[in-house]
Amino acid sequence: MKCRMCGFEFDETTLEDRGCSSCGKHGCNSIHCPNCGFANSPELDDEFEFITKLKDRFKKRKSVN
Repeated sequence: MKCRMCGFEFDETTLEDRGCSSCGKHGCNSIHCPNCGFANSPELDDEFEFITKLKDRFKKRKSVN
């Protein structure tokens, strides 16, 4: 996973304090970056990937026209 705040890349499956134990919220499903502590949400990563693909499609269409 790549942290959206600092850009640090890490393997979220190897973290001891993977989620809510770090931020105090219960059931938030966030994965905290071991470098900066930012709470990255796996659900948002999927949404950002989808938005990035859409933007790339629009750029390709624009360049063709």
